[in-house]
Amino acid sequence: MNGSASFAISVSMLVLVLAFAILTRLVPYGSPGQVIKAFYSACNSRNYSVAERLLVPEANRVLTLHIGAVDGGLPGICEEETKQGHLQRVEVLHEEIHGDLAQVRYKLYYADGSSIEDRQGLVVRHWVWKISP
Repeated sequence: MNGSASFAISVSMLVLVLAFAILTRLVPYGSPGQVIKAFYSACNSRNYSVAERLLVPEANRVLTLHIGAVDGGLPGICEEETKQGHLQRVEVLHEEIHGDLAQVRYKLYYADGSSIEDRQGLVVRHWVWKISP
């Protein structure tokens, strides 16, 4: 290999690494635990459009057309999960990632002093973590 070919390969590799770094920084929630926190934060502040974007499309269909529709859809479920906007904190207890699947165990703390522990599965869709049913 001559010097110019080696230089071209080095520059190409550098460009790829920089592009990957930039793209991963543009992802708003870098980990499954961050997605869980962002979801509950959006629910707590009644920002349902943000909460909806953190769910896989199948979960949105279930919430609007099936079981969730009986409970008031996403707004109803958010109200129930946050105790009508009284969620104080979300603590990620454990995060387990296997390829494009993840399980997050977390604890929700409420203004009345109560707390509940739960777990949620997530999947990668279009390079972004999404909450799955």
